[in-house]
Amino acid sequence: MKSLAAAGLRIVDGWAEPEGLIPPVVTGQAPSCPPEEGRVEALRDILEPDLREKANADWYRLSVEAGLFTETDRRFLLALQPEGKYRSRWFCVELGSEWDIMGAGAAGLLGSAQCRPEFRMLSLDGNVLCFATTWEHDISTSVLTAPHRSKVLRRWAEAVTDGTMDDPDEPPVSLAARRWLDVTA
Repeated sequence: MKSLAAAGLRIVDGWAEPEGLIPPVVTGQAPSCPPEEGRVEALRDILEPDLREKANADWYRLSVEAGLFTETDRRFLLALQPEGKYRSRWFCVELGSEWDIMGAGAAGLLGSAQCRPEFRMLSLDGNVLCFATTWEHDISTSVLTAPHRSKVLRRWAEAVTDGTMDDPDEPPVSLAARRWLDVTA
């Protein structure tokens, strides 16, 4: 995936998704999680000078501090929509020595344009969720530790279990949401 390489990421071959990870569709509600649930956010005005460099620094700092990855093991999960599929799924990726998540990454699979991020990342153990989104005048990079404790995400996962979001051509997201709720109860 060319745009992942431009972001400084490479897909790790041979990784198999363990049972009970939070489904990517549930993490889409993460920007609605309040700070009281543990969300830590870095907000940048889109007109701020050196936005790309500052936003990249925010992402890296938040990711390392929260435990998305470490300096010695730079692997984590990234929600990507496989070609020809409707739903995103988790892919294991590794951060290279040179990277540009908010610039080249956001201009590719990690957003809609340079410094316009839209992504969700998860630590290998599922205990740290990192996400970025673009608002009208700002970009937001956030981390949420222990996403299984989030009332917002658990409520949304419960709603997903009703099956109305299932696609007949893909594994049922309702079952994945139920599995996550049960495993993390």
